[in-house]
This record gives sequence, C-alpha cells and structure tokens, in this order.
Amino acid sequence: MSFNYDSEAKKIAPIFDLIIAAIEKFPPDGWTPQNISHTIKFNQEMKEDILNPPTQFRTAASLKITKNNILNMFQESTGKHVEFFWEQVEKNGLSEEVVRTNPIDKILKKGKIANAAEYELAIACRKQGKLDDKQLASLDEYIEKFEQKKKGQKE
Repeated sequence: MSFNYDSEAKKIAPIFDLIIAAIEKFPPDGWTPQNISHTIKFNQEMKEDILNPPTQFRTAASLKITKNNILNMFQESTGKHVEFFWEQVEKNGLSEEVVRTNPIDKILKKGKIANAAEYELAIACRKQGKLDDKQLASLDEYIEKFEQKKKGQKE
C-alpha cells in the first residue's frame, strides 16, 4: 500500500482540535492566559502546516515527527487536560491514530529515572495511587536514587 500524504494528514489533523479543546476546558495548573493562547495558536498553526505543508515536508517521516512532538505533553504529563484529551481521542475514534503510552511503564522497565521530566512524572504518578505495591516500591527506589544523584551533583 502506497503512502498518501493528504489522507494521512487528514487523519492526524483532528488531534490538534482535541488538544485545543483540552487546554481550553482544563488549562494545566499554573498556566497563564498567555500560555493558553500561545498553545491554542501554536496548535492551530500546526494543523494548518500539516494540511498544507511545503513539498519537502510531505513525507511519512514528517508526519510521524509532528505527531510525536504534539503528543509529548499528553504522553508524559498528568492532569484533567490529559485525561480529557484521551477521553476525546477514544470518543472521536482516533485510537488507531493516537496510541497512549505509559511512561511509568518505561521507567519501571528500564529500572531508573533518567531526567527531571521522568522524575516529575514519577512523583505525580506516585500521588495518584494507581500502582501496585511492587511497582510503588520500585518507583520509590528509583525516585530516591535520582534524588541522591541530583544531591551529589549540587555538592
């Protein structure tokens, strides 16, 4: 089956509308009106860009990169905006186009917290109480090791 940029872009384009709806309905904690309007404008522009890109960007790789970039916040964050977004993905039949990954599973699988973003995610996940005792014990260990590593770098 050959790649058709226009049909693939049209499958991804509604994702931008869901992002905008999620941010408008449930702005992330600490966001200012400027953060919200910037994010809305950015996603409107991105949607337009993938539907009408310059010729050199009409590739499968370009679409994949764009999709990964725009979903980063919803794969690696928590909050009402994230849950609302994924509910809307399901409700709008976009589950095949957008697959939710669990970054905590990645942390547990590799056995460590690699950076500040993963650390923040681990702390948030820990507070949610969605892990079993074994997962929680492992995550606590990784959090402690990460904090010790950071403390050692400051001294």
